[in-house]
Amino acid sequence: MINVNSVTPFFNFPLFRKALLLLFVCMLSSCENDMKEINEITKKEDVYPSEIIKGLDIIYSDSAVVKTHITAPLMKHFTVNIKEPYEEMPEGVYIEFFNEKNEVKSTMKAKYAIRYDQTKKMEARDHVVVVNENGETLLTDQLVWDELTRKIKTYSKVTICTKKDTIRGSGMEANEDFSEWEITKPVGNFGVNDSTEKKNDSITPKK
Repeated sequence: MINVNSVTPFFNFPLFRKALLLLFVCMLSSCENDMKEINEITKKEDVYPSEIIKGLDIIYSDSAVVKTHITAPLMKHFTVNIKEPYEEMPEGVYIEFFNEKNEVKSTMKAKYAIRYDQTKKMEARDHVVVVNENGETLLTDQLVWDELTRKIKTYSKVTICTKKDTIRGSGMEANEDFSEWEITKPVGNFGVNDSTEKKNDSITPKK
């Protein structure tokens, strides 16, 4: 005779309830993760320009003295759902820097630029070219212009072409009109002449 009480039932209801509860928790967690991803995508979609200007042409002056002249084919101004408002120039930018006599001291151009409203800094990227009134040319892929300190700076590779030398290196800092500059880590063989001088491990133009 078979003892019914000694037979283990094939369908263990308490165990099934635990498994069902675990499955429900996993599904709930998955749904929460999906909602987080959806929210992140929604946030990204909510970042849109509040202003679009085609053919940007703007002059910045101080005490009736022109300081800079900026032109760009397209400018997008972002102010919504971001930490700091910024202006994006995705089709390039061209900047002229002036002296007190209203003369162009240097120019800068790049294929892309982004300017932050609060910090007053502009980052230029992709084929950045700066030329000063002496004909010296800076070539780099990334450059930051600080409007408050009136300095330009990069940690990227640079090439500076003077009338007598072509100097390459990594890292550079200069004033915005590019009349005074310093390559922090020059590389290769080059001659120090009457237009440049060696300062510690860096290269600067002679004053």
